[in-house]
Amino acid sequence: MGKGDSAAMKTATMFLISLVATALLALNASAQLGGTAGAFTRLGFGARGQGMGNAMSAISSGIISSYYNPALTPFQDGHVLYGNYGVLSLDRKLNQISYTQNIRLERTGVKKFADDPDLLSIAGISAGWINAGDADIQGYDSDGFKTDKLSVFENQFFLNFGNRFSEKLSFGFNVKFYYSGLYTNVTSSGFGLDIGALYSLNENINISLVAQELLTKYKWDTSTLYGPQRGNATEDPFARIFKLGVAYSLPASSLIVAGELEMYDGKTILGRIGGEVYAIERMALRAGIQRLDISNKGISAKPSFGISFSQPLSQFMPVVNYAFILEPVTTSPTHVLSFALSF
Repeated sequence: MGKGDSAAMKTATMFLISLVATALLALNASAQLGGTAGAFTRLGFGARGQGMGNAMSAISSGIISSYYNPALTPFQDGHVLYGNYGVLSLDRKLNQISYTQNIRLERTGVKKFADDPDLLSIAGISAGWINAGDADIQGYDSDGFKTDKLSVFENQFFLNFGNRFSEKLSFGFNVKFYYSGLYTNVTSSGFGLDIGALYSLNENINISLVAQELLTKYKWDTSTLYGPQRGNATEDPFARIFKLGVAYSLPASSLIVAGELEMYDGKTILGRIGGEVYAIERMALRAGIQRLDISNKGISAKPSFGISFSQPLSQFMPVVNYAFILEPVTTSPTHVLSFALSF
């Protein structure tokens, strides 16, 4: 390793240490983000993203998830199968699976992309499922006696398409279907739409712009539970989310630094910051902070930390990711374990 590489690695290590220290200090915050429908969709996707504080909308390298920005999928190398299992406080579970690949179309002499003059288009597709809930809630009758166990669940099924129009600009969208259950015979479904763009200033800096949950809302009807006279029909809209992100990568030291500003439901502005560095060739360390309260509404931050290991196996590349998230509302942390298979 040369002097330049050694200095870059020291810089990357010092950045990660500083980010960890800041994440621990963020635990002093106390208040919480007001709840709206679809909270499970705002927890993040996979251990890599959650370990970096979910500041992922402008990161176009490594394992890609259209959850963060629909415009990212054209940057995914090859094919990727992804599975995630999250253990949250209060016996909650968060499970996620996805499949992502890019699609390359060629035409001789197009000269649209400098690295490949015969490449006409680079697109990406993705499909996945997010599931959250608790299936072990003890029920009680009006006299306080135990009844059957109750369960709540929420599901999101999504399809994505993204396209790189040039070396600089990528655009994409997610179409989503929701199906959720709150109580016996009380269920709801709905559709959602995300759109996103990614602009590469140069080989080191990306800028992202994302709009999420543009159409999503639940419609609940309790007439089957309480009867037509006492039941009600209500609408429960999701928070509309708009994000502006930037990512800086330094390949010489395997360092990525990213940050985001998020406008939540047109009222609250939150910030995120995250970083990733490869301590050794096949092991990455991560840290991040999300829900930094820019609009001064007393919202508490969530520090997170992560690690991953990878090892080539024939034509496959398995990657194991782990994230540890400190929850401000409980003493129990969140643990997230993910497995990705690239081929």
